[in-house]
Amino acid sequence: MFINKKVIYAMLWLGSLTLAGCAKKTYLRSSSNVHTEDLSSVRPRYDYQEPEIKGTFLPGKNDDETEQKELADNPDAVNSRLDKAVEAMVQQNKSIKYINGFRIQLYVGNVRQQADDAKSYIYRMFPDLVPYVTYSQPTYRVKAGDFMYRGDAQSFLDQIKDQYPSAVILSDRVDIKKSLILNSPYEN
Repeated sequence: MFINKKVIYAMLWLGSLTLAGCAKKTYLRSSSNVHTEDLSSVRPRYDYQEPEIKGTFLPGKNDDETEQKELADNPDAVNSRLDKAVEAMVQQNKSIKYINGFRIQLYVGNVRQQADDAKSYIYRMFPDLVPYVTYSQPTYRVKAGDFMYRGDAQSFLDQIKDQYPSAVILSDRVDIKKSLILNSPYEN
């Protein structure tokens, strides 16, 4: 009798779920929700004014009629202005010290002695390359070189793989001056 009660309760529960799923769904549709009031009188209004561009794009110069006439009459004035603009770009480019480039990763692991061995290997075998050791607990990473081009890094990687077969080339921020010191095999 006890088993029959469980079966009966299960059937009643399943039946109520079935009936609940088949119930007719009703949606409230009321025409009283339609908003017909005109709100255009309270909307903010913005008056657009075309910006007026005055002056030149070089610092310290104003674009007026006398200057335009001077430039038209004297071509050397145009050249001097161009020279100033080029000089400004040169100064801006000199301030850039790092670019996206490549480094060779020799070692990744938890043993400091092995990281130091990889660093000293780079110093002995490749004095042109600069080794970089980073520590992010608990991992040491040893990377070498500042390469602008992947092909430059590949030529060194082939030699390094003899000692460190797991060495790979990774993208990294590199120092421009150090990367220019390394000779590219493509420049020969």
